[in-house]
Amino acid sequence: MQIQRIQSVYIFLAIVAMAVFLIVPYGEVVFLNENPVVTEPLYTMAEYGILIPVAAVIILLLTDLFLFRNMPLQRTVLVISLMITLAVIITVCFALFKEARAEGMDAHFSVWDILLPVAALFELLGIKGIMHDIKLLNSYNRLR
Repeated sequence: MQIQRIQSVYIFLAIVAMAVFLIVPYGEVVFLNENPVVTEPLYTMAEYGILIPVAAVIILLLTDLFLFRNMPLQRTVLVISLMITLAVIITVCFALFKEARAEGMDAHFSVWDILLPVAALFELLGIKGIMHDIKLLNSYNRLR
């Protein structure tokens, strides 16, 4: 019996994408009140509302990488980390649009914001790989 562990690669790539997102700026704020335009980058490390879920996703993905012997549990942990990643995407959009505009600032996305949907895509691919392995094992069990 040959089980392909491509989902481990997908989980590792999701970890890398989230770790890079943790250290790069996720946007910039332009202050509109002052005559000279002042821009300030927004970092994940300074925003606890984004830092804590991103760190939780990284920790969940790291533990998920070593849960390869228990595939249903691995799938469950990966689904939970996917939900938290989607919540982080919504939080980043909310922080850039609603909060910045309410305080008289204009906010812009960063190029690095693409890492969040990329991490979510890798998590989805990991779930698909786990489901494929579960189906493969079930078909082998039927043959026995």
